[in-house]
Amino acid sequence: MTESAVQTQRGFTLLEIMISLVLICIAVISLMQLSSANLRNLAKSDDHVEALAHANDKMRDVLDQDAFEERSWEENDNEGYVYDITIHEIEEERSEALAVRLMQITVTARHAINPGAKTITLKTAKMVSRSDDLIKSGKDSIQRGSVH
Repeated sequence: MTESAVQTQRGFTLLEIMISLVLICIAVISLMQLSSANLRNLAKSDDHVEALAHANDKMRDVLDQDAFEERSWEENDNEGYVYDITIHEIEEERSEALAVRLMQITVTARHAINPGAKTITLKTAKMVSRSDDLIKSGKDSIQRGSVH
């Protein structure tokens, strides 16, 4: 072989191969970190959606109640959620002369077992007839035997 033939058959040097391997490793590690961060975010959003579904179910239960009086209470369920529920009248001055009351319902759901889980607070309002209050107070007074 001639000298020019030897020069055209050059390959990669060991240094070039090592630099390319380092660059490939950096790219692979970056992709793995991005994938790991995406999986963590996906798990967090799943917790958020689950807490929202539980809070929504509890809110529907509260809205389906017949009696709406101002009160606050706490409930637990079998899946480890704790609900703080508050019902109170809003806009009292503005609805005083009306036949209805405007009640605000607040439901806060949090996971008792996993304190790092998302806490969700839902608020809504419901109009309640004042005649329902009169009927209820009449039934209470009948039960107590103090009807005049």
